Amino acid sequence: MRIAGAGLTAAAALGAAAGPALAQAGPPSNAGVQPVEVDDNPPVSCPAGATGFRVEDPATGTVSIPGDGTFQITVTNTSAGQVFSFSIPATDHRAAVKVTAKGGTGGANVYTYDSTTGFPAGITMDGSLHTPINPSGKFADLSHIDFCVIPSNY
Repeated sequence: MRIAGAGLTAAAALGAAAGPALAQAGPPSNAGVQPVEVDDNPPVSCPAGATGFRVEDPATGTVSIPGDGTFQITVTNTSAGQVFSFSIPATDHRAAVKVTAKGGTGGANVYTYDSTTGFPAGITMDGSLHTPINPSGKFADLSHIDFCVIPSNY
């Protein structure tokens, strides 16, 4: 009976490996936030009280927060694909509550920084954020990043 179970496990594993590769959300960010993959190309959508904006064709540099402030984005090419980090200076009194990373033809990854993920006041920096894993096994290159920021006391 034990041998039959092992055979079924091996057959199931081979069947899963032979199936079509689908996009997956992938590993968590440096802050430990697990991305949630959403279908297609979602519009900028923020919780009440947050300011939303899109960064098209993101590259390393300074980004303006609509209305007030700036922050830094760093985009890095890795063996797993493009990843990025962001850092909002304390002097700008803002925190991110949601970040959406879109790239490729699949969906997008949504990172939420609220009480459900341990960040009830948002977050001012995070890294190793990425798009979903494509059938190639790598993160797609970033086409845009949506940010939702709130006023903070950081």
